[in-house]
Amino acid sequence: MSTTRSRNTKRVLRVLLFVGGFLILALIAAVIYFYTIGEFEQEDDTKTQFTCGCYLIDPDVVNDCGDPKKAISFTIKSVPSDQPCSVQCDTSILSQYVLKSSTPEDRYKSCSVRSIADARCQNMILTDQDGKLITGKINPEDSIKVEATFDKGDYNSYSFKINSESSEPDSKEGGKIFKTISDLGTADSLEIVATAQDNQGNSINSIICRRVIDIEREGGVGANALNASTERQSDGSTKISQVIVSIGQLQSENVSISFSFGTKYPVLLMNDGLNIEATKGTISISKANLYDGSNFASGESFAILDKHTGDLVITAEVFVDDLSVGTVSTEVTFLEQTDPILEEPEEEPEEDTSNFTVTKTGAPACVERVDGSNIATFTISVKNSAAQEEGITYIKDKLPLGFQYLADSSTINGSPVDDDTVVNITTVGSTQEIVWQQQTPWNVTPDGQILLVFKATAGAETLTGDNMNEVIINPVKIPSDPATLRAEAVVVVAQDCTNPPTTSDTTSPTTPATGILDSFTARIIIGAVLFITAWIVYTRPEGSKLSEMILNSEIYKDAQLTRYKITNPKKYFEEKIIREKKS
Repeated sequence: MSTTRSRNTKRVLRVLLFVGGFLILALIAAVIYFYTIGEFEQEDDTKTQFTCGCYLIDPDVVNDCGDPKKAISFTIKSVPSDQPCSVQCDTSILSQYVLKSSTPEDRYKSCSVRSIADARCQNMILTDQDGKLITGKINPEDSIKVEATFDKGDYNSYSFKINSESSEPDSKEGGKIFKTISDLGTADSLEIVATAQDNQGNSINSIICRRVIDIEREGGVGANALNASTERQSDGSTKISQVIVSIGQLQSENVSISFSFGTKYPVLLMNDGLNIEATKGTISISKANLYDGSNFASGESFAILDKHTGDLVITAEVFVDDLSVGTVSTEVTFLEQTDPILEEPEEEPEEDTSNFTVTKTGAPACVERVDGSNIATFTISVKNSAAQEEGITYIKDKLPLGFQYLADSSTINGSPVDDDTVVNITTVGSTQEIVWQQQTPWNVTPDGQILLVFKATAGAETLTGDNMNEVIINPVKIPSDPATLRAEAVVVVAQDCTNPPTTSDTTSPTTPATGILDSFTARIIIGAVLFITAWIVYTRPEGSKLSEMILNSEIYKDAQLTRYKITNPKKYFEEKIIREKKS
């Protein structure tokens, strides 16, 4: 009897050890599973990549970097977001083609782009009817053959925009589209953009596949831009420090500029003091020449603006051989004259850094996933706290998971923004990254600000609870405090915004509970119960009764029979026949 009891006790002990081992393995598996779930978003973020690039320019077309639309070709590279990105221009293209330019190959310049928001259109090559590579200028009788290369061949609605008018490609081969432009019209320049739509219906708008070509007509190319720089004087007044007019290559030195300032001030006709750089395509005027009355027909100069304060629109009409070739305008802010500004000692020059501060808000505080209640409005404020005007190259915003940018919803300082030229959207998984970037940096006056407002919709994949939206800006100069270039706003997503989830509610979806085994105390109690049960079975008389009950139970017999079926088929059939006879 004692031998039987000991044997039964050992069997029960093996069963308990098996159950305990199973529970421990299940606990380990649960911990691994939920740890993986908790780390999923961080792993996904590490896979985010960004693209940098390099492009070639012809110095006879444009002398300085800064305008990718004047590029000949691009070379790009993509790296993980936590790694530096740099790339050298591939100059082999200059030897692959006969160049439609007299510029020697060794004079072509390389220009870097630190970050390209949308690189899905990877390059665009322009050649003329003779197969010569167009470097930026053509004749009116020429035709243009365009070849644009995309990273995929399964996008939708491939097209070209020629001076903002959409045109179908002539042909398509994989990820490449082709177009021949024979009618150049009467404009002085031609803007060509290659675009498509991804599977989510978002437009592909890349600076890589956007070109502006000058058309060399009789009399030169018209004026197309005016830039006026200002500086604060020691007495607190504001003066124009430099004026630059962008213009096509001039064929004559007989140039004059008529400056007008509305109805408050007289028109100034400037005949001398103009620095004409034909190959660069600019007319620059220094501060000394702007305030020298001998350079103007009336004998007056820009000194007539010395008492002006506030905003002022300056208009310049350029005349070549007494014929007008274009009118351009810009707005300048003249600060109010206050106390004289003390000049800084030369031995303590001001550090050449920027000082921007970014803030962000989202409204309403809670949105739902149904139409009409799923639109969030985000407001980004960028303030220049420096003592001088500073520039911003781009503003980047990463939307929360499941949010989608609402097309044509952006405004800057109250003015609508053209999505096609300023807004670039990159989709990464179920998130979107938005970059606002124009051709030239945004210049912000001291204590001035840029106010960017846009909208986004919450989709089916948005997470219930707090959703954080982060923005970062990229200034032209090195920031004095990089921490002030980032800001974030939180919008709550709920099934019903009249009863939004609490903080404890919002943490449960992202940190799932594993049940009773989450508690350390519960695990100790379960382990103690298993140990006490095993001790009772092995040492107490009650253990023998418990063992007999377990061994005689139908559950145990069925489990034994199932085990025999796998480990001992002979025993399985013997026990099965015995059980059938007893029944």
